[in-house]
Amino acid sequence: MSDWKWDYNPSEEYLTAGLPVGVVAEVERIATEIAALGRDAEGAGSRPAAT
Repeated sequence: MSDWKWDYNPSEEYLTAGLPVGVVAEVERIATEIAALGRDAEGAGSRPAAT
């Protein structure tokens, strides 16, 4: 394991400045659904493989 870390930690206000409230809410909703999928999130939204 390395000692590397991410030092940039912007605030929510900075990231969402200028976005409509509905857009922020939709992104948060989708992120919650992806987080709930856990390891299965990798395949979320993928189309079935063509046979």
